Amino acid sequence: MMKKRFILLNAAALLLLQASVSFSQNGKTLTLEECMQIALKNNSQMRKAIYQVDRAGANVKGSYSSVLPVVTSSFTSSRTHQAERVDTREIQLVDPTTGQIILDRQDIVSQSQNFNFNQISIRYDQTLFDFGRSWNLIKQSKASFRASSENLVSARHSVYANVRRRYFELLKAMKLEEEFRLAVERSMEQLARTKSMFEIGSVAKIDVYRQEVTLGTDEINLINQRNIVEIAKGSLNIELGRDPETLVHIADIEIDISLPEASLADAISTARENNPSLHQFEYDMDSSEYGMKAAKGRYYPALGFSATYSKQNEVFDRVYGDIGQNFQVSLGMQVNLNIFNGFSDAAEVGRQSANYAIAKENWLGTRRQTDLEVKQAYLNLSAFAQISEINKRNVRSAEEDFRLAQERYRVGAGTLLEVTDSQVSLTRARVQLVSAKYDAMIARAQLEAAMGVVKVNEE
Repeated sequence: MMKKRFILLNAAALLLLQASVSFSQNGKTLTLEECMQIALKNNSQMRKAIYQVDRAGANVKGSYSSVLPVVTSSFTSSRTHQAERVDTREIQLVDPTTGQIILDRQDIVSQSQNFNFNQISIRYDQTLFDFGRSWNLIKQSKASFRASSENLVSARHSVYANVRRRYFELLKAMKLEEEFRLAVERSMEQLARTKSMFEIGSVAKIDVYRQEVTLGTDEINLINQRNIVEIAKGSLNIELGRDPETLVHIADIEIDISLPEASLADAISTARENNPSLHQFEYDMDSSEYGMKAAKGRYYPALGFSATYSKQNEVFDRVYGDIGQNFQVSLGMQVNLNIFNGFSDAAEVGRQSANYAIAKENWLGTRRQTDLEVKQAYLNLSAFAQISEINKRNVRSAEEDFRLAQERYRVGAGTLLEVTDSQVSLTRARVQLVSAKYDAMIARAQLEAAMGVVKVNEE
């Protein structure tokens, strides 16, 4: 039974190794920086943020239409053919005998005719003054553009943190898979040793059964961890903007588990100054404030100027020929004032006021959440850095304890329970060390993103 398990596990490991080698030959092992560049180009969050900036830029361009002149033109040329027609009309006749006027109905025939019509018109309209409403709309659109730009920066920071987290989670899962595989090998070796000791009568049969249970538990842990590795690969692919089933092979990375350089108070202060999400909601507040001013401007009159040049004639050349003849020019001034429009102006002021209140609450909520994220990541990084040092000592002690327990059991001075306990402690210590190292890297990425100090190279 043990040999069968050993053969199956090694066959599975060989298949994974062959798949890895095949992908390395046919594909490419991705570094963290390369994953970052792929995500910046393909990540859905990034692409949506870019489109939002493009849309906001178009809105800025469109907002100038209210202060720039509007020039429209119209060109019309037509020919109308009227066919021969017969109209019945009443006519008055004088009776030559009596001299009375009598009515008679006669058919009057109109001959067919052709009519030509040609007209050109060019009109110029310009808003001269509207109590700042148009310029406030321009300022509103510019503030919205800046908010979208900060949202793009925020998306870039989010991609930075998420890609690093998924990258380190995959590395951690792969390292833990290796640890569980080593645990299975240790259990197999101990089971073989226990069976040998049982065959010479040094231990009871129950020790063999107990060690088989320990081996089975380690094999279950290894199977579960392999599933975690596959899920971690899919999660990384999603962050890279790829199908979750895409083959992915990543390079190992040097682990930096040093303590944070700044104090927690300084980290929070830096986040409040640099976090792009906070800046985004600040610009949202500015946009809503300008929107309120523009909405209130609708209560006031708007002064405009217009000029129209037009020509109209049946003869084509008289219209489209010399522009200095047969023309008409009209100049006008307009004052537009909404007296009542179904509370539309009041509703717009209310909407913009609500938008401002919402943006302010978003800003306050985001600042509180950012403070918490900085604190959480800061404390996690500090804790994992310290835990890693403790786990290094624990691993050394667990390795020595396991060696001594095996030796005592071999000479009959110890029990299998002591060996099993020391083996479980060794596996747990090694797993905790791996987890703490990569969790520290994840916490550092989250801290840098929350502080807004991310530096991402874009190719």
